[in-house]
Amino acid sequence: MKKTILGTFGAMTVLAVLMVSCGGASTPKTSLKNSVDSISYAYGVSMADQGLVQYLEQQGILQNTSNIEYDYQMRISAADSTQKEVLQKEMAAKLDSMKKINAPRLDGFIKGLKEAMNLKEESPYAQGLSIGAQFSQMMLPQFNTALFGSDSTQKVNNDQVLAGLISTLKNKQLAISTMDANALVQRKIQEAQEAEQVRQEEKLKAQYADIIAAGNAYLAENAKREGVVTLPSGLQYEVLTEGKGAIPADADRVKVHYHGTLINGTVFDSSVTRGEPAVFGVTQVIPGWTEALKLMPVGSKWKLYIPYDLAYGAQDRGTIKPFSNLIFEVELLGIDK
Repeated sequence: MKKTILGTFGAMTVLAVLMVSCGGASTPKTSLKNSVDSISYAYGVSMADQGLVQYLEQQGILQNTSNIEYDYQMRISAADSTQKEVLQKEMAAKLDSMKKINAPRLDGFIKGLKEAMNLKEESPYAQGLSIGAQFSQMMLPQFNTALFGSDSTQKVNNDQVLAGLISTLKNKQLAISTMDANALVQRKIQEAQEAEQVRQEEKLKAQYADIIAAGNAYLAENAKREGVVTLPSGLQYEVLTEGKGAIPADADRVKVHYHGTLINGTVFDSSVTRGEPAVFGVTQVIPGWTEALKLMPVGSKWKLYIPYDLAYGAQDRGTIKPFSNLIFEVELLGIDK
């Protein structure tokens, strides 16, 4: 039922909009003189019928009337004769208002469509029009988002974009060299990404304030225990077994047994439980591990107390929630050459 209603009323609305807009963007006169004319006309009808109106609505070029039509049709079908007349007038008035809004928008779309279709495919102007459309609809919005995020009050200066682009194409003297321009763009995007990451992390810190507070309190109390060493980075460790072997360097791969828990004792990973040692590069693990491994002689077994900023930071890793401090018992079995 819905499909039939939307199909019928949708066709009526599009026809009405075209009629209203024909003054600004006229429709070429239909003249089916031969089979080529007929298939050409049919192709135009088919393209419009296969979702073009819906696409224009999705892009915000046209305002959607389908919901209004469907809602009123449902109400009209259930109303008595008097109510039906009132509802039909209401619907007509609303659709007429929408048509007046849509008409100039459709004019602009049809004008651009006609101009683009009448260009030679390989002409410089056609290529400029195509690339310009990509610039305005895709590349510049993406660049704005990369630079300014959700701040809709800021956007790049289109005139200066064109000034830089055209000056480069025409080999004019540039105010900023190509090398410096590329470096500037990369730096600004990186700075924007880093700033956005900081903003997101601050939001998460507020959300996980309880975990952060509990972790800080745990480490502060743990630092008071005899045998616990606190390094300048904030990493804490205590030696359970003192090894006598070589100490790993950045380029080494190590073989270890480990048992990892949260500060409340919840186990999240354990090679001991699996019964098989792990082998990995010294720099391929979280910073707290890397720092500790480069201090441990082979044969050592240490207990590490790792602050969240030396662990997984703001990442949510299931059992390991953002800003979780971690505890590991690590036994360095050897350096894997």
